Amino acid sequence: MKNFLCLLILTFSFSSTGQRQLSMDEVDVNKLLKDILYTNSGDQITIFFWIPDMYWDVMASRDKKTFTPEVLSQLKQMLNNKSIFFAVSGKINAYSSQFVAKEDSYIRTNLAIQFNGKTYKPIPESKLSEELNMLNDYMKPMFTKMLGDMGSGMTLYYFDILDNEGNNQLDPYSNSDFTVNLGSLKHTFHLPLPSLFTDSKCANDGELFPANYEYCPYHGSKLIAQ
Repeated sequence: MKNFLCLLILTFSFSSTGQRQLSMDEVDVNKLLKDILYTNSGDQITIFFWIPDMYWDVMASRDKKTFTPEVLSQLKQMLNNKSIFFAVSGKINAYSSQFVAKEDSYIRTNLAIQFNGKTYKPIPESKLSEELNMLNDYMKPMFTKMLGDMGSGMTLYYFDILDNEGNNQLDPYSNSDFTVNLGSLKHTFHLPLPSLFTDSKCANDGELFPANYEYCPYHGSKLIAQ
């Protein structure tokens, strides 16, 4: 299991639309990360990082040696359709200039997902498998290396947001938006994720826009699906 969890860490070192859905190897990873990462840099610095199910398939298309079909299958079986979010919130200390993260207990108490009129809270650690709890422990040193004090405060949270058949309802290809709440802070992830589709094109000058644009913001004309 230790070797398997180490493989997962490597993946984080990579950096309703009429559009054509992209295959996993066509998805631009940088655009995808912009769609699933939210940062608020006001008085409180807060980061939400959503890992949708298809994220692992995108990574597997880039690194077939690490993500063999067996490893991918084992990973998805371990996650068991859970929704995954990394979250951190805190302030920069005015005297030391260091980031001071809020305790995990605060995040866990105040973090919630609102979807389809329902509110979901993180699964308690006591109800997670040993493997899922270990994953968070393995990820923390990597985030610390990447983001310093801010990264050391990043914690992994799991949610069961399932339909009657046990499928994950937070589908990045659907038209059903959802909102992440942390206290008074709210961020809505608008779906479908535009990075998973071809861009739309303006009929006037051919300029490209994300797939979730229906009209050209400059000409007002309806964009053309590619």
